[in-house]
Amino acid sequence: MNEHEALQVVLVKSFETQATEEQLLSDADRREATRSALEGVGAQGAPDTFIAARAHAASRSLAGQNAVLEWILERERWHGAWLLMAIGIGLLVGITADVFGSGRQLNLLAPPAWLVILWNLGVYIVLSIRLFRNGPAKASSRTGWVARAASALRGFQLRHLHKLVPASAPQSAALTDFRAVWTRVSLPLATARLVTLLHAASAAVAVALIGGMYLRGLVLEYRVEWGSTFLDTQSVHTLLSILLAPALWISGIQLPDVTQMEALRNSANLDHAQASAAPWIHLYAIMLLIIVVLPRTLLACWNGWQAHRMSVHFPLSLDEQYYRNLLRTQRSEPTRIVVLPYAQALANNAEQNLRRTLELAFDNSPQIEFAATTPLGGEDDLSSLPASLAHATHIVAVFDMTATPEAEYHGAFLSAVAAAEQLPIIIVVNESSFASRFREYPQRLAQRRVAWTTFVEAVHKSPLFFDLVSPQMTHYVSALKSSIDELAAQ
Repeated sequence: MNEHEALQVVLVKSFETQATEEQLLSDADRREATRSALEGVGAQGAPDTFIAARAHAASRSLAGQNAVLEWILERERWHGAWLLMAIGIGLLVGITADVFGSGRQLNLLAPPAWLVILWNLGVYIVLSIRLFRNGPAKASSRTGWVARAASALRGFQLRHLHKLVPASAPQSAALTDFRAVWTRVSLPLATARLVTLLHAASAAVAVALIGGMYLRGLVLEYRVEWGSTFLDTQSVHTLLSILLAPALWISGIQLPDVTQMEALRNSANLDHAQASAAPWIHLYAIMLLIIVVLPRTLLACWNGWQAHRMSVHFPLSLDEQYYRNLLRTQRSEPTRIVVLPYAQALANNAEQNLRRTLELAFDNSPQIEFAATTPLGGEDDLSSLPASLAHATHIVAVFDMTATPEAEYHGAFLSAVAAAEQLPIIIVVNESSFASRFREYPQRLAQRRVAWTTFVEAVHKSPLFFDLVSPQMTHYVSALKSSIDELAAQ
């Protein structure tokens, strides 16, 4: 799965799983996307290939709904021109900097070139510490200011989408989710690209500094000198011999002896050859080359290769319920639903209506099993739960609204089921008996709904309120699908 395919997958997932009153991707479009992916990839195809193929088919339907979605899908997120721009900015900064300092005198102890060298050495030290601390696999950690900058840039790219879509539109929630998820999952790639630009720009700065030194040296005469309040001539000679050791060894240039170094304290009395800055320009150019240009270029190439590899093989995790459901469809594995009534058994017609609602909401012919009712207080011993629960894909916990929700009973039951089986749990509150009893007092129904909602949301997701004796089938199926998508998005 490459970067563009991952973008399509995340976008389609956001539009499929965000619960809204208006279904953003119709059931027909979902089935057609799945059918198209199965035809193209097959049941034995690679999971990421199937997910990407389905998202590609579904994205065509989404793109037809809104021009913003078409813009997101078609827009390239990385341009080679950005690398050229970073190099150009680095060259501009380097060529305009005066590496010699003020005037035409090159102070051997304090040329601005040392600042560039010391800064880059500091960067290498930080990178080395992170390498040894985190190991090679995490050497390019996606934390720190670079990662935060990459995240901010990616968020800025997507933030203006809401200006193109009214805040009240159904697409708004999906776009918000897409922006958050895509910013998070693409952060490693965005960080690698930003680091590549920074290394390339730093190398370009040093190249321009070297070029600037030689260009100025062609048309202007520079002389060297040095001065220090605390260092004597011998100390300066020793210090420069250490700092410039790599360049001295590579170039073969001889460092002036102590006597000559003393004479450079006041170079005004020396002739052109004795005070010429040419040998020192060569030395500083070599130092910039071996400490800045070459390492930064190698780091830019390394991070650029990592970015390219992630772009071609995007690291999108498929370990979410949404993807597991799709892959189950690819493998033709049925959806197995176990219904767990609590405290109050379901009447025959209520059970049939709930079964029909589940069949319509899960459009892949689910296998539905109704377990025996768990008695009040039976949450302490769940041995009576069916053995088929171990092979279930979803659990539907059914409570009766006539009961007042209590943490020590209803809450304990939910916690026990969630702990025993790590499966998506859909909570249905059957309000048929309560609604029939208080038909003339609708405010009582509203109050009890608030009580159950407050209670369930404290321990789980929002409950679904169904009158299973006189169901509003279309509304219930829509609400159940939204709940399924919400669970799949986790």
